[in-house]
Parts: sequence; C-alpha cells; structure tokens
Amino acid sequence: VEPFLQYSVLSLGFDETKGPPSFVFVFYELPLDHFPYRFPETAGFFITNGWVGGQGEFKQRLTIEGPKGKILLDTGDRPFTLEDPKTPYLSVHFIQGIEFPAPGEHQVEIHLNGAPIMKYPFQVTQAPPDEDTTE
Repeated sequence: VEPFLQYSVLSLGFDETKGPPSFVFVFYELPLDHFPYRFPETAGFFITNGWVGGQGEFKQRLTIEGPKGKILLDTGDRPFTLEDPKTPYLSVHFIQGIEFPAPGEHQVEIHLNGAPIMKYPFQVTQAPPDEDTTE
C-alpha cells in the first residue's frame, strides 16, 4: 500500500531537541540580498515531508525548479520504509549549496516511486536594502 503525503513544509530551521519536531521560520517567500545567490555548504533551508498510510519500501525524490523551468536541485531517489500504515515517516532534507540565479517563482516537486505526487510554489525575492541608521 502506497503512502500519501500528509504535508510538505519549507523552513529555515528544524528542532527536535524538546520533544516532537518543530519547524522554525516556516516560509513561502525567501528574500535574498543579491543574485545569483548561492547558499554556503554549511547553510540552507529544510524541506520536511510527512508520509503516512503506507506499508513497505518506497523511493522519494525532490526537485526544485527555477522560474525559467531549469532544475536547480534534484535529490535523486531516496529510499524509506514504512513498517506500519498508522506510523508516519518524517523525511527531513537539508538543502545546502543551492544557487538561485534570479528572483521569481520557484517550484518544489515531490515524487514517490518515480511518479509526481505534489508540486507547489515558493517565491525567491530581492530583500530590501538594509537601512542605514547612522547619519
């Protein structure tokens, strides 16, 4: 039995230190100060997917598509196992080193066993300049 995707969340942080997982700074818009912008290898954001209702072995794949349709990230197939349909599986992806060439609407697409399951947009925008408070 294949699982269904209960949720997919973009966030700047993910915390499991105080019990159940918490998303930190959930976003639908990502303001960046210059373009092209490349996240350092030690910085980035999270895409967290919750799968439930299935049993068996599965393969998940994530892609991020830029405004002009170019694939900016492809995780490739990542296997996971669901032992019990009532026990959810939490899939946390730390996206680091990705480059955003320009602002615009980007798309996250999630695949299960090679088939697209969900696609949703997020905006990459030009951050407003820091205001100089010194005179």
